[in-house]
Amino acid sequence: MTTDLAGLLERLLSLPTAPFHEHFVRSFLCDELKEGGIDFHLDGYGNIIASAEAAENSLACVAHMDHPGFEITAGGKNRVEADWFGGVEAKFFSAGRVVVYDRFSGIVCAHGVVEKVSKNPQGRVEKMILRVRGSASPGDFGAWNLPPFRRRGERIYTKGADDLVGCATILCALRALKERGMAGRLLGIFTRAEEQGFIGTLGMIHGGYIASTARIISVETSKSLPGAVLGGGPVIRLGDRTGMFHPQMTLFLDYVARETKRKDPEFLYQRRVMDGGTCEATPYQLNGHVTGGIAIPLFNYHNQGRGRIGPEAVHLRDVERSVRFLVEAAARVAEFHLPQKELLSRWEKGWLEHHHRLLPKPGGLK
Repeated sequence: MTTDLAGLLERLLSLPTAPFHEHFVRSFLCDELKEGGIDFHLDGYGNIIASAEAAENSLACVAHMDHPGFEITAGGKNRVEADWFGGVEAKFFSAGRVVVYDRFSGIVCAHGVVEKVSKNPQGRVEKMILRVRGSASPGDFGAWNLPPFRRRGERIYTKGADDLVGCATILCALRALKERGMAGRLLGIFTRAEEQGFIGTLGMIHGGYIASTARIISVETSKSLPGAVLGGGPVIRLGDRTGMFHPQMTLFLDYVARETKRKDPEFLYQRRVMDGGTCEATPYQLNGHVTGGIAIPLFNYHNQGRGRIGPEAVHLRDVERSVRFLVEAAARVAEFHLPQKELLSRWEKGWLEHHHRLLPKPGGLK
């Protein structure tokens, strides 16, 4: 799988994207789904819902098609104004180098440097003035000027792994399940404008495009932290910066990981609260869904390197094992309640065996 996966990542990560400008990534994913014979449709907000005829007892895996970036709002010959979307600390913008993509072709039409930024009351960058060389018109969009794809050993360096790597992971899992005759056990959801406050996700929720009973797994690259390192395998995400995820989903993912490890001792996984950011599981959970997360450890989260903008990076084996994790979870989805039942049964056995020790003894101490 490694060679095919690396090739897929190179093609996908090389595409331009930004919040509200995911159409090149979306077209790529739709073409790949068609080629794999996987049913899909677009909702009213341009999100992709794959395996739309999913079985009732299925899992819904979500990833987003955008990465922090900007849109040109006013043009001039040498300077343009732009709206910035996504969470990047203001200190990284100073003299930051960017590229601008033609909104129709996706070809780089200008290069630029950040001259000035303005922030909202919370200190987040909202607007920029760029000094540009080339042709940039209102409606064009852009991102940091970084290599689209570079492989060094088992590490993939890119202008934006978050969350195109998550999209690739779900796509590969859908393909694998289709080949195994298990299509429908996994619903793939690819959303828009996550970096600007889960806009695509909220569109799905408000539009009723996903059943209220759907069990959600966020599949996202997430800032590497102690106990969640590159090369250590996918992370069972216990929660994010905002809150903790549903205990039933955590029990199930733990169970799947242990069973996969039992069959294959070389399968690696990690387990941690990934509080480097907030992921799509949280808005779903706050709207009543049973949710959890699988995270792929990420280097240089949101391109924030050591004092300057740099490429993000993931470990290829982590991505490969994440695909397997999703496939195993889908294959075992009928066992979703089993870990909870086994745990309660074990506790009940202990209760029956020992509860009498807590009862008052005639003539004795309570």
